[in-house]
Amino acid sequence: MRSLSARVLEGLSEAVVVTGAERPGGTRQIVHAINPAGERLLPGLAAGAPVEHGGHDAFTAVVRGGAEEFEAEVGGRSLVGRGQPLADDSRSGDLLTCWYLRDVTDERRGSRSLHRAQARAQFLAEAGRALHGVLNVERTLRTAATLAAGTLAPTVLVLLADASETVRWVRGEEGARPVPGEIARADLRSAPRLFEAMTGDSPVDPWAAVELADLPVWSAGPPTGHVTVVPVPGTVVRGALVLVTETPLPPDVEDGLPLAQEYAVRVGTALSAAALYREQAHLGEVLQGSLEPPRLPEAVDGLVLGSAYRPARESLRVGGDFYEVLPVTPSGETPFLLGDVCGKGIEAAVLSGRVRQSLHALRLVERDPAALLDLLNAALLDAADLDAAGAAPTMPRFATMVLGDARPTPDGSVRLRLATGGHPPPYVLRADGSVVEVRLSGTLVGALRDGEFGATEVLLRPGDTCLLYSDGVTEARGGPDGRDFYGEERLEGALASCVGAPAQVVCERVLQLLSAWLGGRDHDDVALLALQAPPAVPRGDHA
Repeated sequence: MRSLSARVLEGLSEAVVVTGAERPGGTRQIVHAINPAGERLLPGLAAGAPVEHGGHDAFTAVVRGGAEEFEAEVGGRSLVGRGQPLADDSRSGDLLTCWYLRDVTDERRGSRSLHRAQARAQFLAEAGRALHGVLNVERTLRTAATLAAGTLAPTVLVLLADASETVRWVRGEEGARPVPGEIARADLRSAPRLFEAMTGDSPVDPWAAVELADLPVWSAGPPTGHVTVVPVPGTVVRGALVLVTETPLPPDVEDGLPLAQEYAVRVGTALSAAALYREQAHLGEVLQGSLEPPRLPEAVDGLVLGSAYRPARESLRVGGDFYEVLPVTPSGETPFLLGDVCGKGIEAAVLSGRVRQSLHALRLVERDPAALLDLLNAALLDAADLDAAGAAPTMPRFATMVLGDARPTPDGSVRLRLATGGHPPPYVLRADGSVVEVRLSGTLVGALRDGEFGATEVLLRPGDTCLLYSDGVTEARGGPDGRDFYGEERLEGALASCVGAPAQVVCERVLQLLSAWLGGRDHDDVALLALQAPPAVPRGDHA
């Protein structure tokens, strides 16, 4: 009959192996007992047989060395165990050790899988954060190559194709700064499979990697190792992710090719966003440049010009106030205008651009300032009627304006013809320091079919300055409590302090005093335009 201890061991689900010396004082270790679970984990071990006969070197070494823990790969399985001393023969001092063994293969595999999944998710999350919001194509390329180098592959190449004739690339290497470069699109004729990978979502032909060897993108000759080409999809631009690894990138392991493909999607999204932002920024700059107040003519005989502009939204650089001085006409007049359309920001700037373009066209058939305002008034009202008849939402199209022309005279004076519609009247700063308001008024331009527009003439004697301004000057709220308007009296005082100053200095001085009054508070658009008759030159200075 089997012993009680043998029956107990057989009933245990945990693998148990009892080892000890073959004889008292001996050094050879044998298996004194082993249960069926132990035989399954360490096949070859048998009760009464030496431990080394089982063929498990790792277990034999730990038994001989007297260690208390065991961990090794046996037959493709991960085993762990601990040794527990069982009995002490007082005459020999020999010990028996009971080994409790456990198969942790599935546990370790799950732990490794979880760790790899966490690392994969963390990498993709960090990559998404690093790439999100960069909105610069070159910086996005460098970031994409830097993030992938050392994580996806020791050497990474990111290529980008857009609508241009140039294919940009950045090479990233673990522990080194990214290296950028460019290839002419025509040079990719020698690598048709690579270009197909950059412009399509189909699986990459393995020969595309061979074609890479001839491209001038490597620092020390063609890459050695295994090359994987992953398409970088995008809505605006397309590209490819080239990974150079020591061993082939496994296609069926989550942190192999699937990780590279997910990363490529994030890179493509970031590059498309950056390229779209670049296009929109360029479009915005072009439109903004067309809406900004144009430069004043560099020199006009017998007339000195000055201007200043400060939009309500200074980051946009444009607004609803506008001014313009046109080149001298064949008959000798210099046309000018200053106005203010309804609204603020880009919408108002677009409308001001339309007003200016309308005036350019109308000047081809009419040059009298008052008649021009009549024609512009009709044009704005007709445009509003067309908007109302269409599906597009309408917006107010009325404006206030002072326009006219300046003609220098032989005696050094300048004769101004002025017309206005709903705009604050200009001021004239005389050479003697007096400030005079030009009596001029009219209805809003583009508001009424039967609008009336005032007209007058002003003579600027040598040293006199006429200042046109928008209501953003007089209606600017500031002062100690931020509630008071700047007003006409302060503007007149500011002008009086500029006697003898050139036209440009007059505008800058008024804007400086106005800014101090505002004290950093919000304000409306501000536009200033000064026309000046040059000061008379004393006779003694002609020599």
